Amino acid sequence: MTSTISVQRQVLGRGKLAFSTEWLNPTAVRISVRGEIDATNEAELRDYVFRRAANCQILILNLHEVSFFSTAGFSALLTIDERCTRAAVNWMVVPSAAVSRVLDICDREFAIPCGAI
Repeated sequence: MTSTISVQRQVLGRGKLAFSTEWLNPTAVRISVRGEIDATNEAELRDYVFRRAANCQILILNLHEVSFFSTAGFSALLTIDERCTRAAVNWMVVPSAAVSRVLDICDREFAIPCGAI
């Protein structure tokens, strides 16, 4: 059974962030994000992921439609990685070109697991 919950919020700063959550099966969830991620809304990204991915064993964070991604967004991914590691959650990011640029610069140790759609 697949259920989808969509939420759209207006945030201060660069613009809108849109989130959607899709449970692929009882243990795997895909969270998709669209918009711009910067210091004004990176906490919203983290909070959304932690709320919606609770109790999952597999997390796919789809950032393919993120048009701007700052180092604050990278910091959020590091926090998500740390929490997933502690909870034994397998996870990966599907990056956009903007996300890939920041990861190429900031993630020299390849700490953030990335994949493709």
